[in-house]
Amino acid sequence: MNDAFVLNIAEDWKVNTGQALYRALYDHFRKLILSGDLKSGTQLPASRNLAEILDLSRNTVIEGYSLLQADGFIYSKTGAGYYVSDNLAEENLFTTGSIDHNVDVTAPQISERAKNWLRLHDQSRHTQNAQAFAPGRTALEDFPFDVWARLLSRRWRLSGTRLGMIEDPAGYLPLRTQLADHLKSSRGVNCDADQILIVSGAQQGLDLIGRVLWEAGDDIVVDDPGFAGINGVVEGAGANLHPISIDEEGMDVETADTVHKDVKTFLVTPSRNYPLGVTMSLARRLSLLKVARDKSAWVVEDDYDSDFRFEGRPLSSLQGLDQDGRVIYVGSFSRILFPALRLGFVVLPKTLVPAFLAAKSYIDGHTSIIHQAALADFFEEGYYASHLRRMRKLYKVRRQYMLDILENDFRDELRVLPSDGGLHICVAFKQPRDDIKFASKLEAEGIIVRPLSRFYRNGNKQSGFLMGFAGYSENEVRLGLGKLREILSS
Repeated sequence: MNDAFVLNIAEDWKVNTGQALYRALYDHFRKLILSGDLKSGTQLPASRNLAEILDLSRNTVIEGYSLLQADGFIYSKTGAGYYVSDNLAEENLFTTGSIDHNVDVTAPQISERAKNWLRLHDQSRHTQNAQAFAPGRTALEDFPFDVWARLLSRRWRLSGTRLGMIEDPAGYLPLRTQLADHLKSSRGVNCDADQILIVSGAQQGLDLIGRVLWEAGDDIVVDDPGFAGINGVVEGAGANLHPISIDEEGMDVETADTVHKDVKTFLVTPSRNYPLGVTMSLARRLSLLKVARDKSAWVVEDDYDSDFRFEGRPLSSLQGLDQDGRVIYVGSFSRILFPALRLGFVVLPKTLVPAFLAAKSYIDGHTSIIHQAALADFFEEGYYASHLRRMRKLYKVRRQYMLDILENDFRDELRVLPSDGGLHICVAFKQPRDDIKFASKLEAEGIIVRPLSRFYRNGNKQSGFLMGFAGYSENEVRLGLGKLREILSS
């Protein structure tokens, strides 16, 4: 190979920041070979010659050549150097300029399910910052992370080897046992440990339900307004989403029964609708269970924020009223502990357990066992119950502080929608106003709210917004509401 050709090879030579030199050399020659610039059978520069031209050590060049040879791009001849492999068919190579890294993701290369997810994801903004009043933030500064770290460390130290081999798709049995006891006593859930499936957050639990129970074209009835994450689960499964309006008693079950004859699943939030905070009345709950029985339909009970009821004890679950094994109960630890934990659970009718275990084993095998073990200890040693009690007291105070300001200083512009719990407050404008534009103006000032109209799927949308209070001190709330007053008055 002549020196001119070596110099041509050197012209495009570059090393990315932090990249090993031998790896950069490998990438460089691989690109030249795959693009067809280096033809099959071409002799490569001698290692000593190339090292001098590229200002590399000879050992670096030899190491790069060795990696190319190991991957089949080149081969060596004893005493004659290295050559580009002669078994690379030209039609399989990427000619220069043929690689397009900007493929249209809405093109047929992706599934209809993925297109639905992409569309819905674009509509829902996931704000990661912590400014008031983002509803997803909890009082993380009050979580006993020192205790959690100690429990994790102890688990690794005492039983890391044993836990490292556990692969139960249902989840860690001691945690499921503790959770079954907790749900029976606090929520009236009728279950044992074998009916509980530990999942990576409630969203995975809902996704599992869609995978196991729904076929393309199935009719799924949901609350309107309702949690936007449900849209991705239903449409991602190819099912049809049918929103049913809620009133002060919850979902209008009679309308759902009359309008939709072939419902496969009712997906409801009986303890606390998100976003309005409405609780489904006992009469509606019993009516829903009867309709589900008549239609041979499933009922998914998403028990969002059920542990945070500030007027009386937490309500009993819909699952506890079920006599037919039709209710699937979904919950999460994210709001009680911390969101990044990504642990949730599904309580299944016994008839569904085998199918869900099979699905979970194929999707991800099992959820992180070591964190489940630490959480089981957190339960067993009383930390869970004491932390929940402290958070209820703290959130009740923070909630009342925000309510007092809203009712005293904003009564002419805003109406606080009634709710007995939850970790956000929902308000409606008393005069017509574009809540999406209003939220954008607030965000420009560092204040985060969720426009109420975006949670509606049908007409008759209310205009207002959601304000989280759980993760913000009184000073943060006061300052945030001051900025809200400025925007509201502008």
